[in-house]
Amino acid sequence: MKTPNILFVVILLMTLPFSIKGQELSNIPGSFVDVGFGTRPVAMGFAFVGLADDENSTYWNPAGLSQTSEFKAGFSQIDQLGLITYNYGTVLIPIPIEGHSIGFTLISSGDEAMQELSVHAGYGFRTYLFSFGVGVKYRNASFGNNTLNPDNYIVFDDDEITAGLGQQVHGDANGYGLDLGLMFHPTKEVQFGVMIRDAWAPIDWNSQTRSTEYTSRGKYEEGMPMEVIFGSSFKVSKNVLLAADYQPAMSDERTNWVRVGMEARFVKILMLRAGTEQGVNALDDDKITLGTGLDINLGGKIRLQSDFAYVIDPIQDSQRLSFSISF
Repeated sequence: MKTPNILFVVILLMTLPFSIKGQELSNIPGSFVDVGFGTRPVAMGFAFVGLADDENSTYWNPAGLSQTSEFKAGFSQIDQLGLITYNYGTVLIPIPIEGHSIGFTLISSGDEAMQELSVHAGYGFRTYLFSFGVGVKYRNASFGNNTLNPDNYIVFDDDEITAGLGQQVHGDANGYGLDLGLMFHPTKEVQFGVMIRDAWAPIDWNSQTRSTEYTSRGKYEEGMPMEVIFGSSFKVSKNVLLAADYQPAMSDERTNWVRVGMEARFVKILMLRAGTEQGVNALDDDKITLGTGLDINLGGKIRLQSDFAYVIDPIQDSQRLSFSISF
C-alpha cells in the first residue's frame, strides 16, 4: 500500500465532502513575503533603512544607492523554514555623475506549486545633506502547476479523488510596485532614513480550477500593503556602528516593529554583527540575530566579502550565507 501524501490528504479533507458546487476557491495568501533579504542587514536585526550603504540599498532604501562610488554585486540563498528556497541577487552600479547610482535586485522562490519572481530597479542621488531614491519593481507568480497523481491517494474513493483534483486551483499573477526613499546626513557619523515600500503596488491575479464544475475567484486585483519604515544609524567610531529602525503598523491587523543592530570590525577583515527585531505586541514573535563577515582585499580596489547571519526565531531558526564583490 502506498503512503498517502499528507498535504494532499489535508487538502482533500478540507474540500471534498464539504464543498459547495460553484464556490469560489482559493485566494493566494502570503504571496511575495519579506523573509529578510541581504545577509548583512539581517545580521543587524533587520535595521538597515537608516544605514543603506551597500548593494542591498535597492531593496532596503534606494536613497542609499548614492552613498558609494564602487560597483558592488552580491548573491545569497535562503532556505526559509526548510520549506521554501529564496534566491537573492543584487548589483549596485555607479553612474558617471558624482553622487548618483543605480541598482538592480532579483528575488526568485518556490516550485511548481507556487513560483514567484520579483525584479527591482532603483536610482539614488545625493544633494548636499539629503539623498533621494526611487525604486520600481515587477512581480510575477504562477501557481498550481504541480502534478497530482491519483494513484498516491487510494485512501479515498475514486469520486472523492476526482472531485479533489478538479478543485485544484492554478493560474498566474503580474504586478508592479513603487518604493520611495529619503536619507538625511547631518554629519558624517549620523544618518536618518525613511523608506516607503510599495507606495503603489497593484497585482492582477488570474485563477481557475482544473474542472469546469467548480469555480475559482477568477480575475481580481489584490495589491501589496504599503509599509513605512523610519531608520537611523550612528558611527560610534571608525570600526563600530549602530543602527535602529521603527516600522509603525499601517492597520489594526498589523504590528509595530522596533529593530536594533550593531556592526564591529576587527583586524581589518573580520566583522561581527548582532541585533534584534521586537514586535510591540503580546505575541512571541521577537527575533535575535547574529552574524559575521569577512572582507578580503584581492588587490587594488577589488574586494571579496562573505557574510553569514543566524536568526533565532520562535517558529524556527534560519541562516543565510552570501558572497559579494566590489571594485
